[in-house]
Amino acid sequence: MITGATKIFFMLAHPIDHVRSPEIFNPIFEARGIDAVMVPLDLHPDDFSAGWNAMRGMRNLGGCIVSVPLKEAAFQLADMAEDSAAAVRAANVVRREDDGRLVCANFDGRGFMAGLLRNGRDAEGRDVLLVGAGGAGTAIAFALAEAGAVSIRVAEIDNDRAVRLAAAIRQHYPDFTITVGNGDPTGCNLVVNATPCGLRPETDPLPLDVTKLTPAMLVADIVMKPATTPLLAAAQRAGCDVRFGAGMLDSQAELIMTFFGY
Repeated sequence: MITGATKIFFMLAHPIDHVRSPEIFNPIFEARGIDAVMVPLDLHPDDFSAGWNAMRGMRNLGGCIVSVPLKEAAFQLADMAEDSAAAVRAANVVRREDDGRLVCANFDGRGFMAGLLRNGRDAEGRDVLLVGAGGAGTAIAFALAEAGAVSIRVAEIDNDRAVRLAAAIRQHYPDFTITVGNGDPTGCNLVVNATPCGLRPETDPLPLDVTKLTPAMLVADIVMKPATTPLLAAAQRAGCDVRFGAGMLDSQAELIMTFFGY
């Protein structure tokens, strides 16, 4: 039961109907006897700054989880960033302190590795095509480099964003091979979609050239709903090993609960 003492948490995204966080965290709150509730909030990027400033004054707000396309803006507006967010300059979780300060972190990279790539073991020795250089894509790129991938080719409709990501990876991992290219997976054996393409299967374009997929490739998609995206369906038809996006959030749950103070 929600009462006047219930702590409120937001799930921020635009659009909002694809998110799974309330489905994950409300049962956790209930099972652990925590008087808290998580509700989805559809916040357009144009309104994000105003919404962010309003959250500072919400004294019963515990924090929020942040999804596309708001992760980079959340980092920029936060009062303090933990190392996990500072390295990638994007946030996927925010905690409100008692004094109104908003502190951010980013568990996307760790969640992706744990939930989709067997704690990074399936990234070792791989040549990666990474589609998307936004907040999630950046966190995943850093995690892939740390886990022992051989190379990353970044495909991104915003070429400047891809170039910035490549430069950031080189700064932290000077000997790592990272290039900017297109969505042709030829020559790669790990393919990662880190874009929202697939949230709207009826209208979204495919994030990469699926005609070039081969059975030797492992294909991972961070989109959580639908579970089997058009990309993963095409990868299955091509005989690829596929990994589903839901594991990325599931693997972050305990990290996020600890970050929230539970």
